[in-house]
Amino acid sequence: MKKLFFGFLLFSGKMVTAQYYYKDLVSNQQVVADMKAYREHKVKSIKINSFESDGQPSEGFYCEKKLAKDYRSSAFFTKSDMAGNSKLETYFNENGQLLSTYDSSMMAASSNLYGYDEKGRIISIVSAARSRDEDYVTEMQEQHLYSYDESGYLKQMLKIKNSSDTLLILFSLDENNNVSIEKDTRTGAKYYYYYDGKNRLTDVVHVSEYTQQLVADYIFEYNSANQVTQMITTEAGGKNLYIWKYRYEDGLRAEERMVSKDRKLLGSITYTYSYK
Repeated sequence: MKKLFFGFLLFSGKMVTAQYYYKDLVSNQQVVADMKAYREHKVKSIKINSFESDGQPSEGFYCEKKLAKDYRSSAFFTKSDMAGNSKLETYFNENGQLLSTYDSSMMAASSNLYGYDEKGRIISIVSAARSRDEDYVTEMQEQHLYSYDESGYLKQMLKIKNSSDTLLILFSLDENNNVSIEKDTRTGAKYYYYYDGKNRLTDVVHVSEYTQQLVADYIFEYNSANQVTQMITTEAGGKNLYIWKYRYEDGLRAEERMVSKDRKLLGSITYTYSYK
């Protein structure tokens, strides 16, 4: 259930190493949209229930999200026999924009701080992580500095690791001004983004460095309310494939089911909402 547990967290507050547009900007939009939906429905707290492939509750699993009265912050508590205890705190400003996240467990802690320009566009994400084991403490800091062209469209990002190692990421747009290509100028690696007729992201794809074939990292499907109803993810160069199916009730996510590529159920998660 470890894969299932982490998969339903579209945004986890941890550092990312690739697909910067998706993981930095698209995921940010989803977190903001989720909090807006909670506020509109006057949600007070959310309990997440995990079930194994046989339908039995996951042993030793606890997960609950509590929302502040003004919806300017949330606290996400998790506990499992496999991963231990953790807490994810998320903070928003008066405009509903994501300001910061703090993720902590017994062995590690990480944070993300978000900066915006006068037009509400993300211009900086400063991440820090600290982990320890019996012998070592590891610390890392990373900055993602986004810039836009004269027309206001995403142009590039500077990734600065530990204040010394700088990497330039370039973005190209399609005919509808959606980000279509993300290029690592150091390695030449590219990610390709595809959209449907409503400009909704449908595919995130890269070229395998081993086979030189296109590999889909994410594939999305939507309902008429623009909510994701299915997400397909791949690992190990496309060899491992997992399908996430989402069901909604009254505009809020009610259930997630994870199935294998041969359509066998691997586990599920349900959401129970408490209202003000």
